[in-house]
Amino acid sequence: MLRKIKSELSFIRGNFLVLLLSYAFFNFGYALSSPFESPFIESLGASPFVIGAIGAIGSIMLFIVRIPGSYIADKHGRRQIIVTMTYGVALSNIFFVFAPNWIFYIFGVVATNLCLIYQPALEAIEADSLTPEKRGVGYAAFRVLPFLPSIFSPIIAGTIVNRYSIDPGMRIIYCLLLVTGLTAAFLRHAFLKETLAETKAINLKELKLTFKNSLREIFDSWKLMPRTLGFLLASSLIIAFTDPFFYRFGSLYVLNVVGLSDVEWGAVNTINLATMLVVGLFLGKAIDIFGRKKAVILSYMVFIPASALFIISHSFPIFAIIYVLFAIASVLFGSATSALQADIVPKEKRGRILGSIGSLYILAGALGSLAGGVLYENIGFTSPFLLCIPLNIIALLIVIFRVREPDKKEA
Repeated sequence: MLRKIKSELSFIRGNFLVLLLSYAFFNFGYALSSPFESPFIESLGASPFVIGAIGAIGSIMLFIVRIPGSYIADKHGRRQIIVTMTYGVALSNIFFVFAPNWIFYIFGVVATNLCLIYQPALEAIEADSLTPEKRGVGYAAFRVLPFLPSIFSPIIAGTIVNRYSIDPGMRIIYCLLLVTGLTAAFLRHAFLKETLAETKAINLKELKLTFKNSLREIFDSWKLMPRTLGFLLASSLIIAFTDPFFYRFGSLYVLNVVGLSDVEWGAVNTINLATMLVVGLFLGKAIDIFGRKKAVILSYMVFIPASALFIISHSFPIFAIIYVLFAIASVLFGSATSALQADIVPKEKRGRILGSIGSLYILAGALGSLAGGVLYENIGFTSPFLLCIPLNIIALLIVIFRVREPDKKEA
């Protein structure tokens, strides 16, 4: 039994292991801050619409920087940009620690997302680190194992906020993010290895032309995209659009409207992370055995009724169940779609195509953040979550009738 487990996890070494460890430090801090991020921005004077707009600003900045980031990933290599900008992401937390109002908070959001120019390189180096037969369990591992240290982060955050209030409680939490982010940056600096065979040094003159060249590369990548990948992308963009509804406004709704306590809300998020950990690797293995498309379909069939239950629930136990279902759907969807994309896209084109796909996800998320703010503030507290149901049904139908798994998986 132990030998079989060791064999199944034999791919956890080298760059894969470095990424897992660095993600673990980032996720520990992120899991502390994310359940109370929107309430903290609200405490700085922001309305729900402003909270949505701040999310949209961050997403648009990320969309812009991913364009040259995709080009750099394939042209200049993965490691250098990942290491440099990871330090930048970590240091951006200083803005949040000292933010006197929501306007100053925006500077931190902009700085963070500018530094996330390294995301396409990170996605490419993830794909480079996995063989075709291990992609399902590999991507599941990326989404599960780094959360091991952060299972109790949300309930710790809830305890901090309950004791010190949202302000200065969140400022304490952002100090912890600064420390964990710098630790992750050091790990990548010390141990991450380049995976691109031929790389060129980055120079200022070439960087000035990067944006224009990258736009051309992105449009060219669409010509290379198989038809089935286009349909998978369409369904995934619907998820990207609706995701901010829960991320940006779920905490406001649960804490301000439903009336869960800070500690209860932290416990709900801890249960969510624990579920991801327990079922994640098993679901990843199932994806490799039974197929990516079936896993994507199942994720929608779990998420849609869970969204309906979210709207009508008013108690801690029911929200705990809902977030168990959200965790299952998230692992299924994220692992299966990532594996399916890697199956379809050749290695030498992954930086461009995956970068293009990631950029569209971000743009859809920006629109969703704005739409969610407008709906939450002007139509009703439950309106963003109600909209998720018909949109996800449409996405499910696209996958069922239009998406096909490739006969031959790319290496």
